[in-house]
Amino acid sequence: MTNMNAEQRSPYIIRLASVLIVIVLLVISLYYSKAVLVPMLFSIIFAVMLFPFSRRLEKIGFGKGLAAFSTVFITSVFLGFLIYLLFNQVSSFVTHAPQLTDKLDSIVNSIRDFAVEKFHLKKTDVADKIQQQLTQLENNSGTILSSIFAYVPAFLINLFMVPLYVFFLLYYRHFFLEFFYKVFYRADKTDIDETVDNLNHVIKGYVFGQFLDIIIIGFVNAVTLYLLGIGYPIALGFGMTFLCIIPYLGMIVASIVALFVALLTTSTTWQPVAALALLWVIHIFDSNVVAPYVIGSRVHLNPLVAILVLILFGEMWGVAGLFLAFPLAAILKVIFDKIPGLKPYGFLLGEPQKYHLKKYSLPHLKRMQDIQELKQHSPMNKVLPGEPGADPLPGDIK
Repeated sequence: MTNMNAEQRSPYIIRLASVLIVIVLLVISLYYSKAVLVPMLFSIIFAVMLFPFSRRLEKIGFGKGLAAFSTVFITSVFLGFLIYLLFNQVSSFVTHAPQLTDKLDSIVNSIRDFAVEKFHLKKTDVADKIQQQLTQLENNSGTILSSIFAYVPAFLINLFMVPLYVFFLLYYRHFFLEFFYKVFYRADKTDIDETVDNLNHVIKGYVFGQFLDIIIIGFVNAVTLYLLGIGYPIALGFGMTFLCIIPYLGMIVASIVALFVALLTTSTTWQPVAALALLWVIHIFDSNVVAPYVIGSRVHLNPLVAILVLILFGEMWGVAGLFLAFPLAAILKVIFDKIPGLKPYGFLLGEPQKYHLKKYSLPHLKRMQDIQELKQHSPMNKVLPGEPGADPLPGDIK
């Protein structure tokens, strides 16, 4: 009996081991091919987002190549102008670095005096602790800067290659579509077209919606910071909104950066506090009103799975993985929902339904499963045996 049970369990164990091996190999492949995959994935997302503009140019008489080139060129010029504005703000920040350093020293002295007065600590001990932390911060900042400069050549290469990739993706789009027809030759072409359309719909809805959200909320953040007297409002306002693309973690990091800049560029206590409070109010309003409206209902992901996806892609691809995690998860959901064997995983990536969150959700779920099982059973024969149209009895002669 034990051997029979082992034989019955062995196929499942083999399948499970095969799945785990494939997952491990896939993650390793994604990690070591990030130099190629990350710029290509960004290029695919940008190409899908820019496709409607290229197609509109084709409709008014542009050739396919000229339309693709014009779309990429105009977009590159626009993004270059935005980068130039942000670079001016960063240059101004670096120019005023000595004054900001004096302000930072003043803040450190205030923290030291507060700790001495409230906690009855020795001034020398507090000063030593602060000096130790500052020294560690300086050492870490040097390491961070060296690592940043090490990535500059790769960044410049990708900055040139991504527009080139986008051009060829727009120009050769029908060539790649025929490639999918040949790879999935057993599938119905209508299903392939529908899947591609769904992917376009999800990517355009998410990316274009996020871009529009950055413009709207970035402008509101910049105006709010400017009216409060916070320094570098354009870079800080749009930078915070850009960080908020990273779900759950982006706003926390952006709040720390905003509070730090507000402390350095103001001379009162109420300005940093008011800036932090108003920025959180704007973020909550954006998350519940603006973002659902401009992005729409195209991307519905399970928050728990979204956090796991963020951690996974962040570990594999760094900061780029944090920005790619959500659109890639949405793409996977569309693909999983279309393939019968992967539909359960597409269901897992999606948001829970309302009945999952109710108090008596388990009885409701079991009732739905019973109904589904009844639908899968063959219907009863309404004709009695021996009547016309009934199935022949075992003893009947055909």
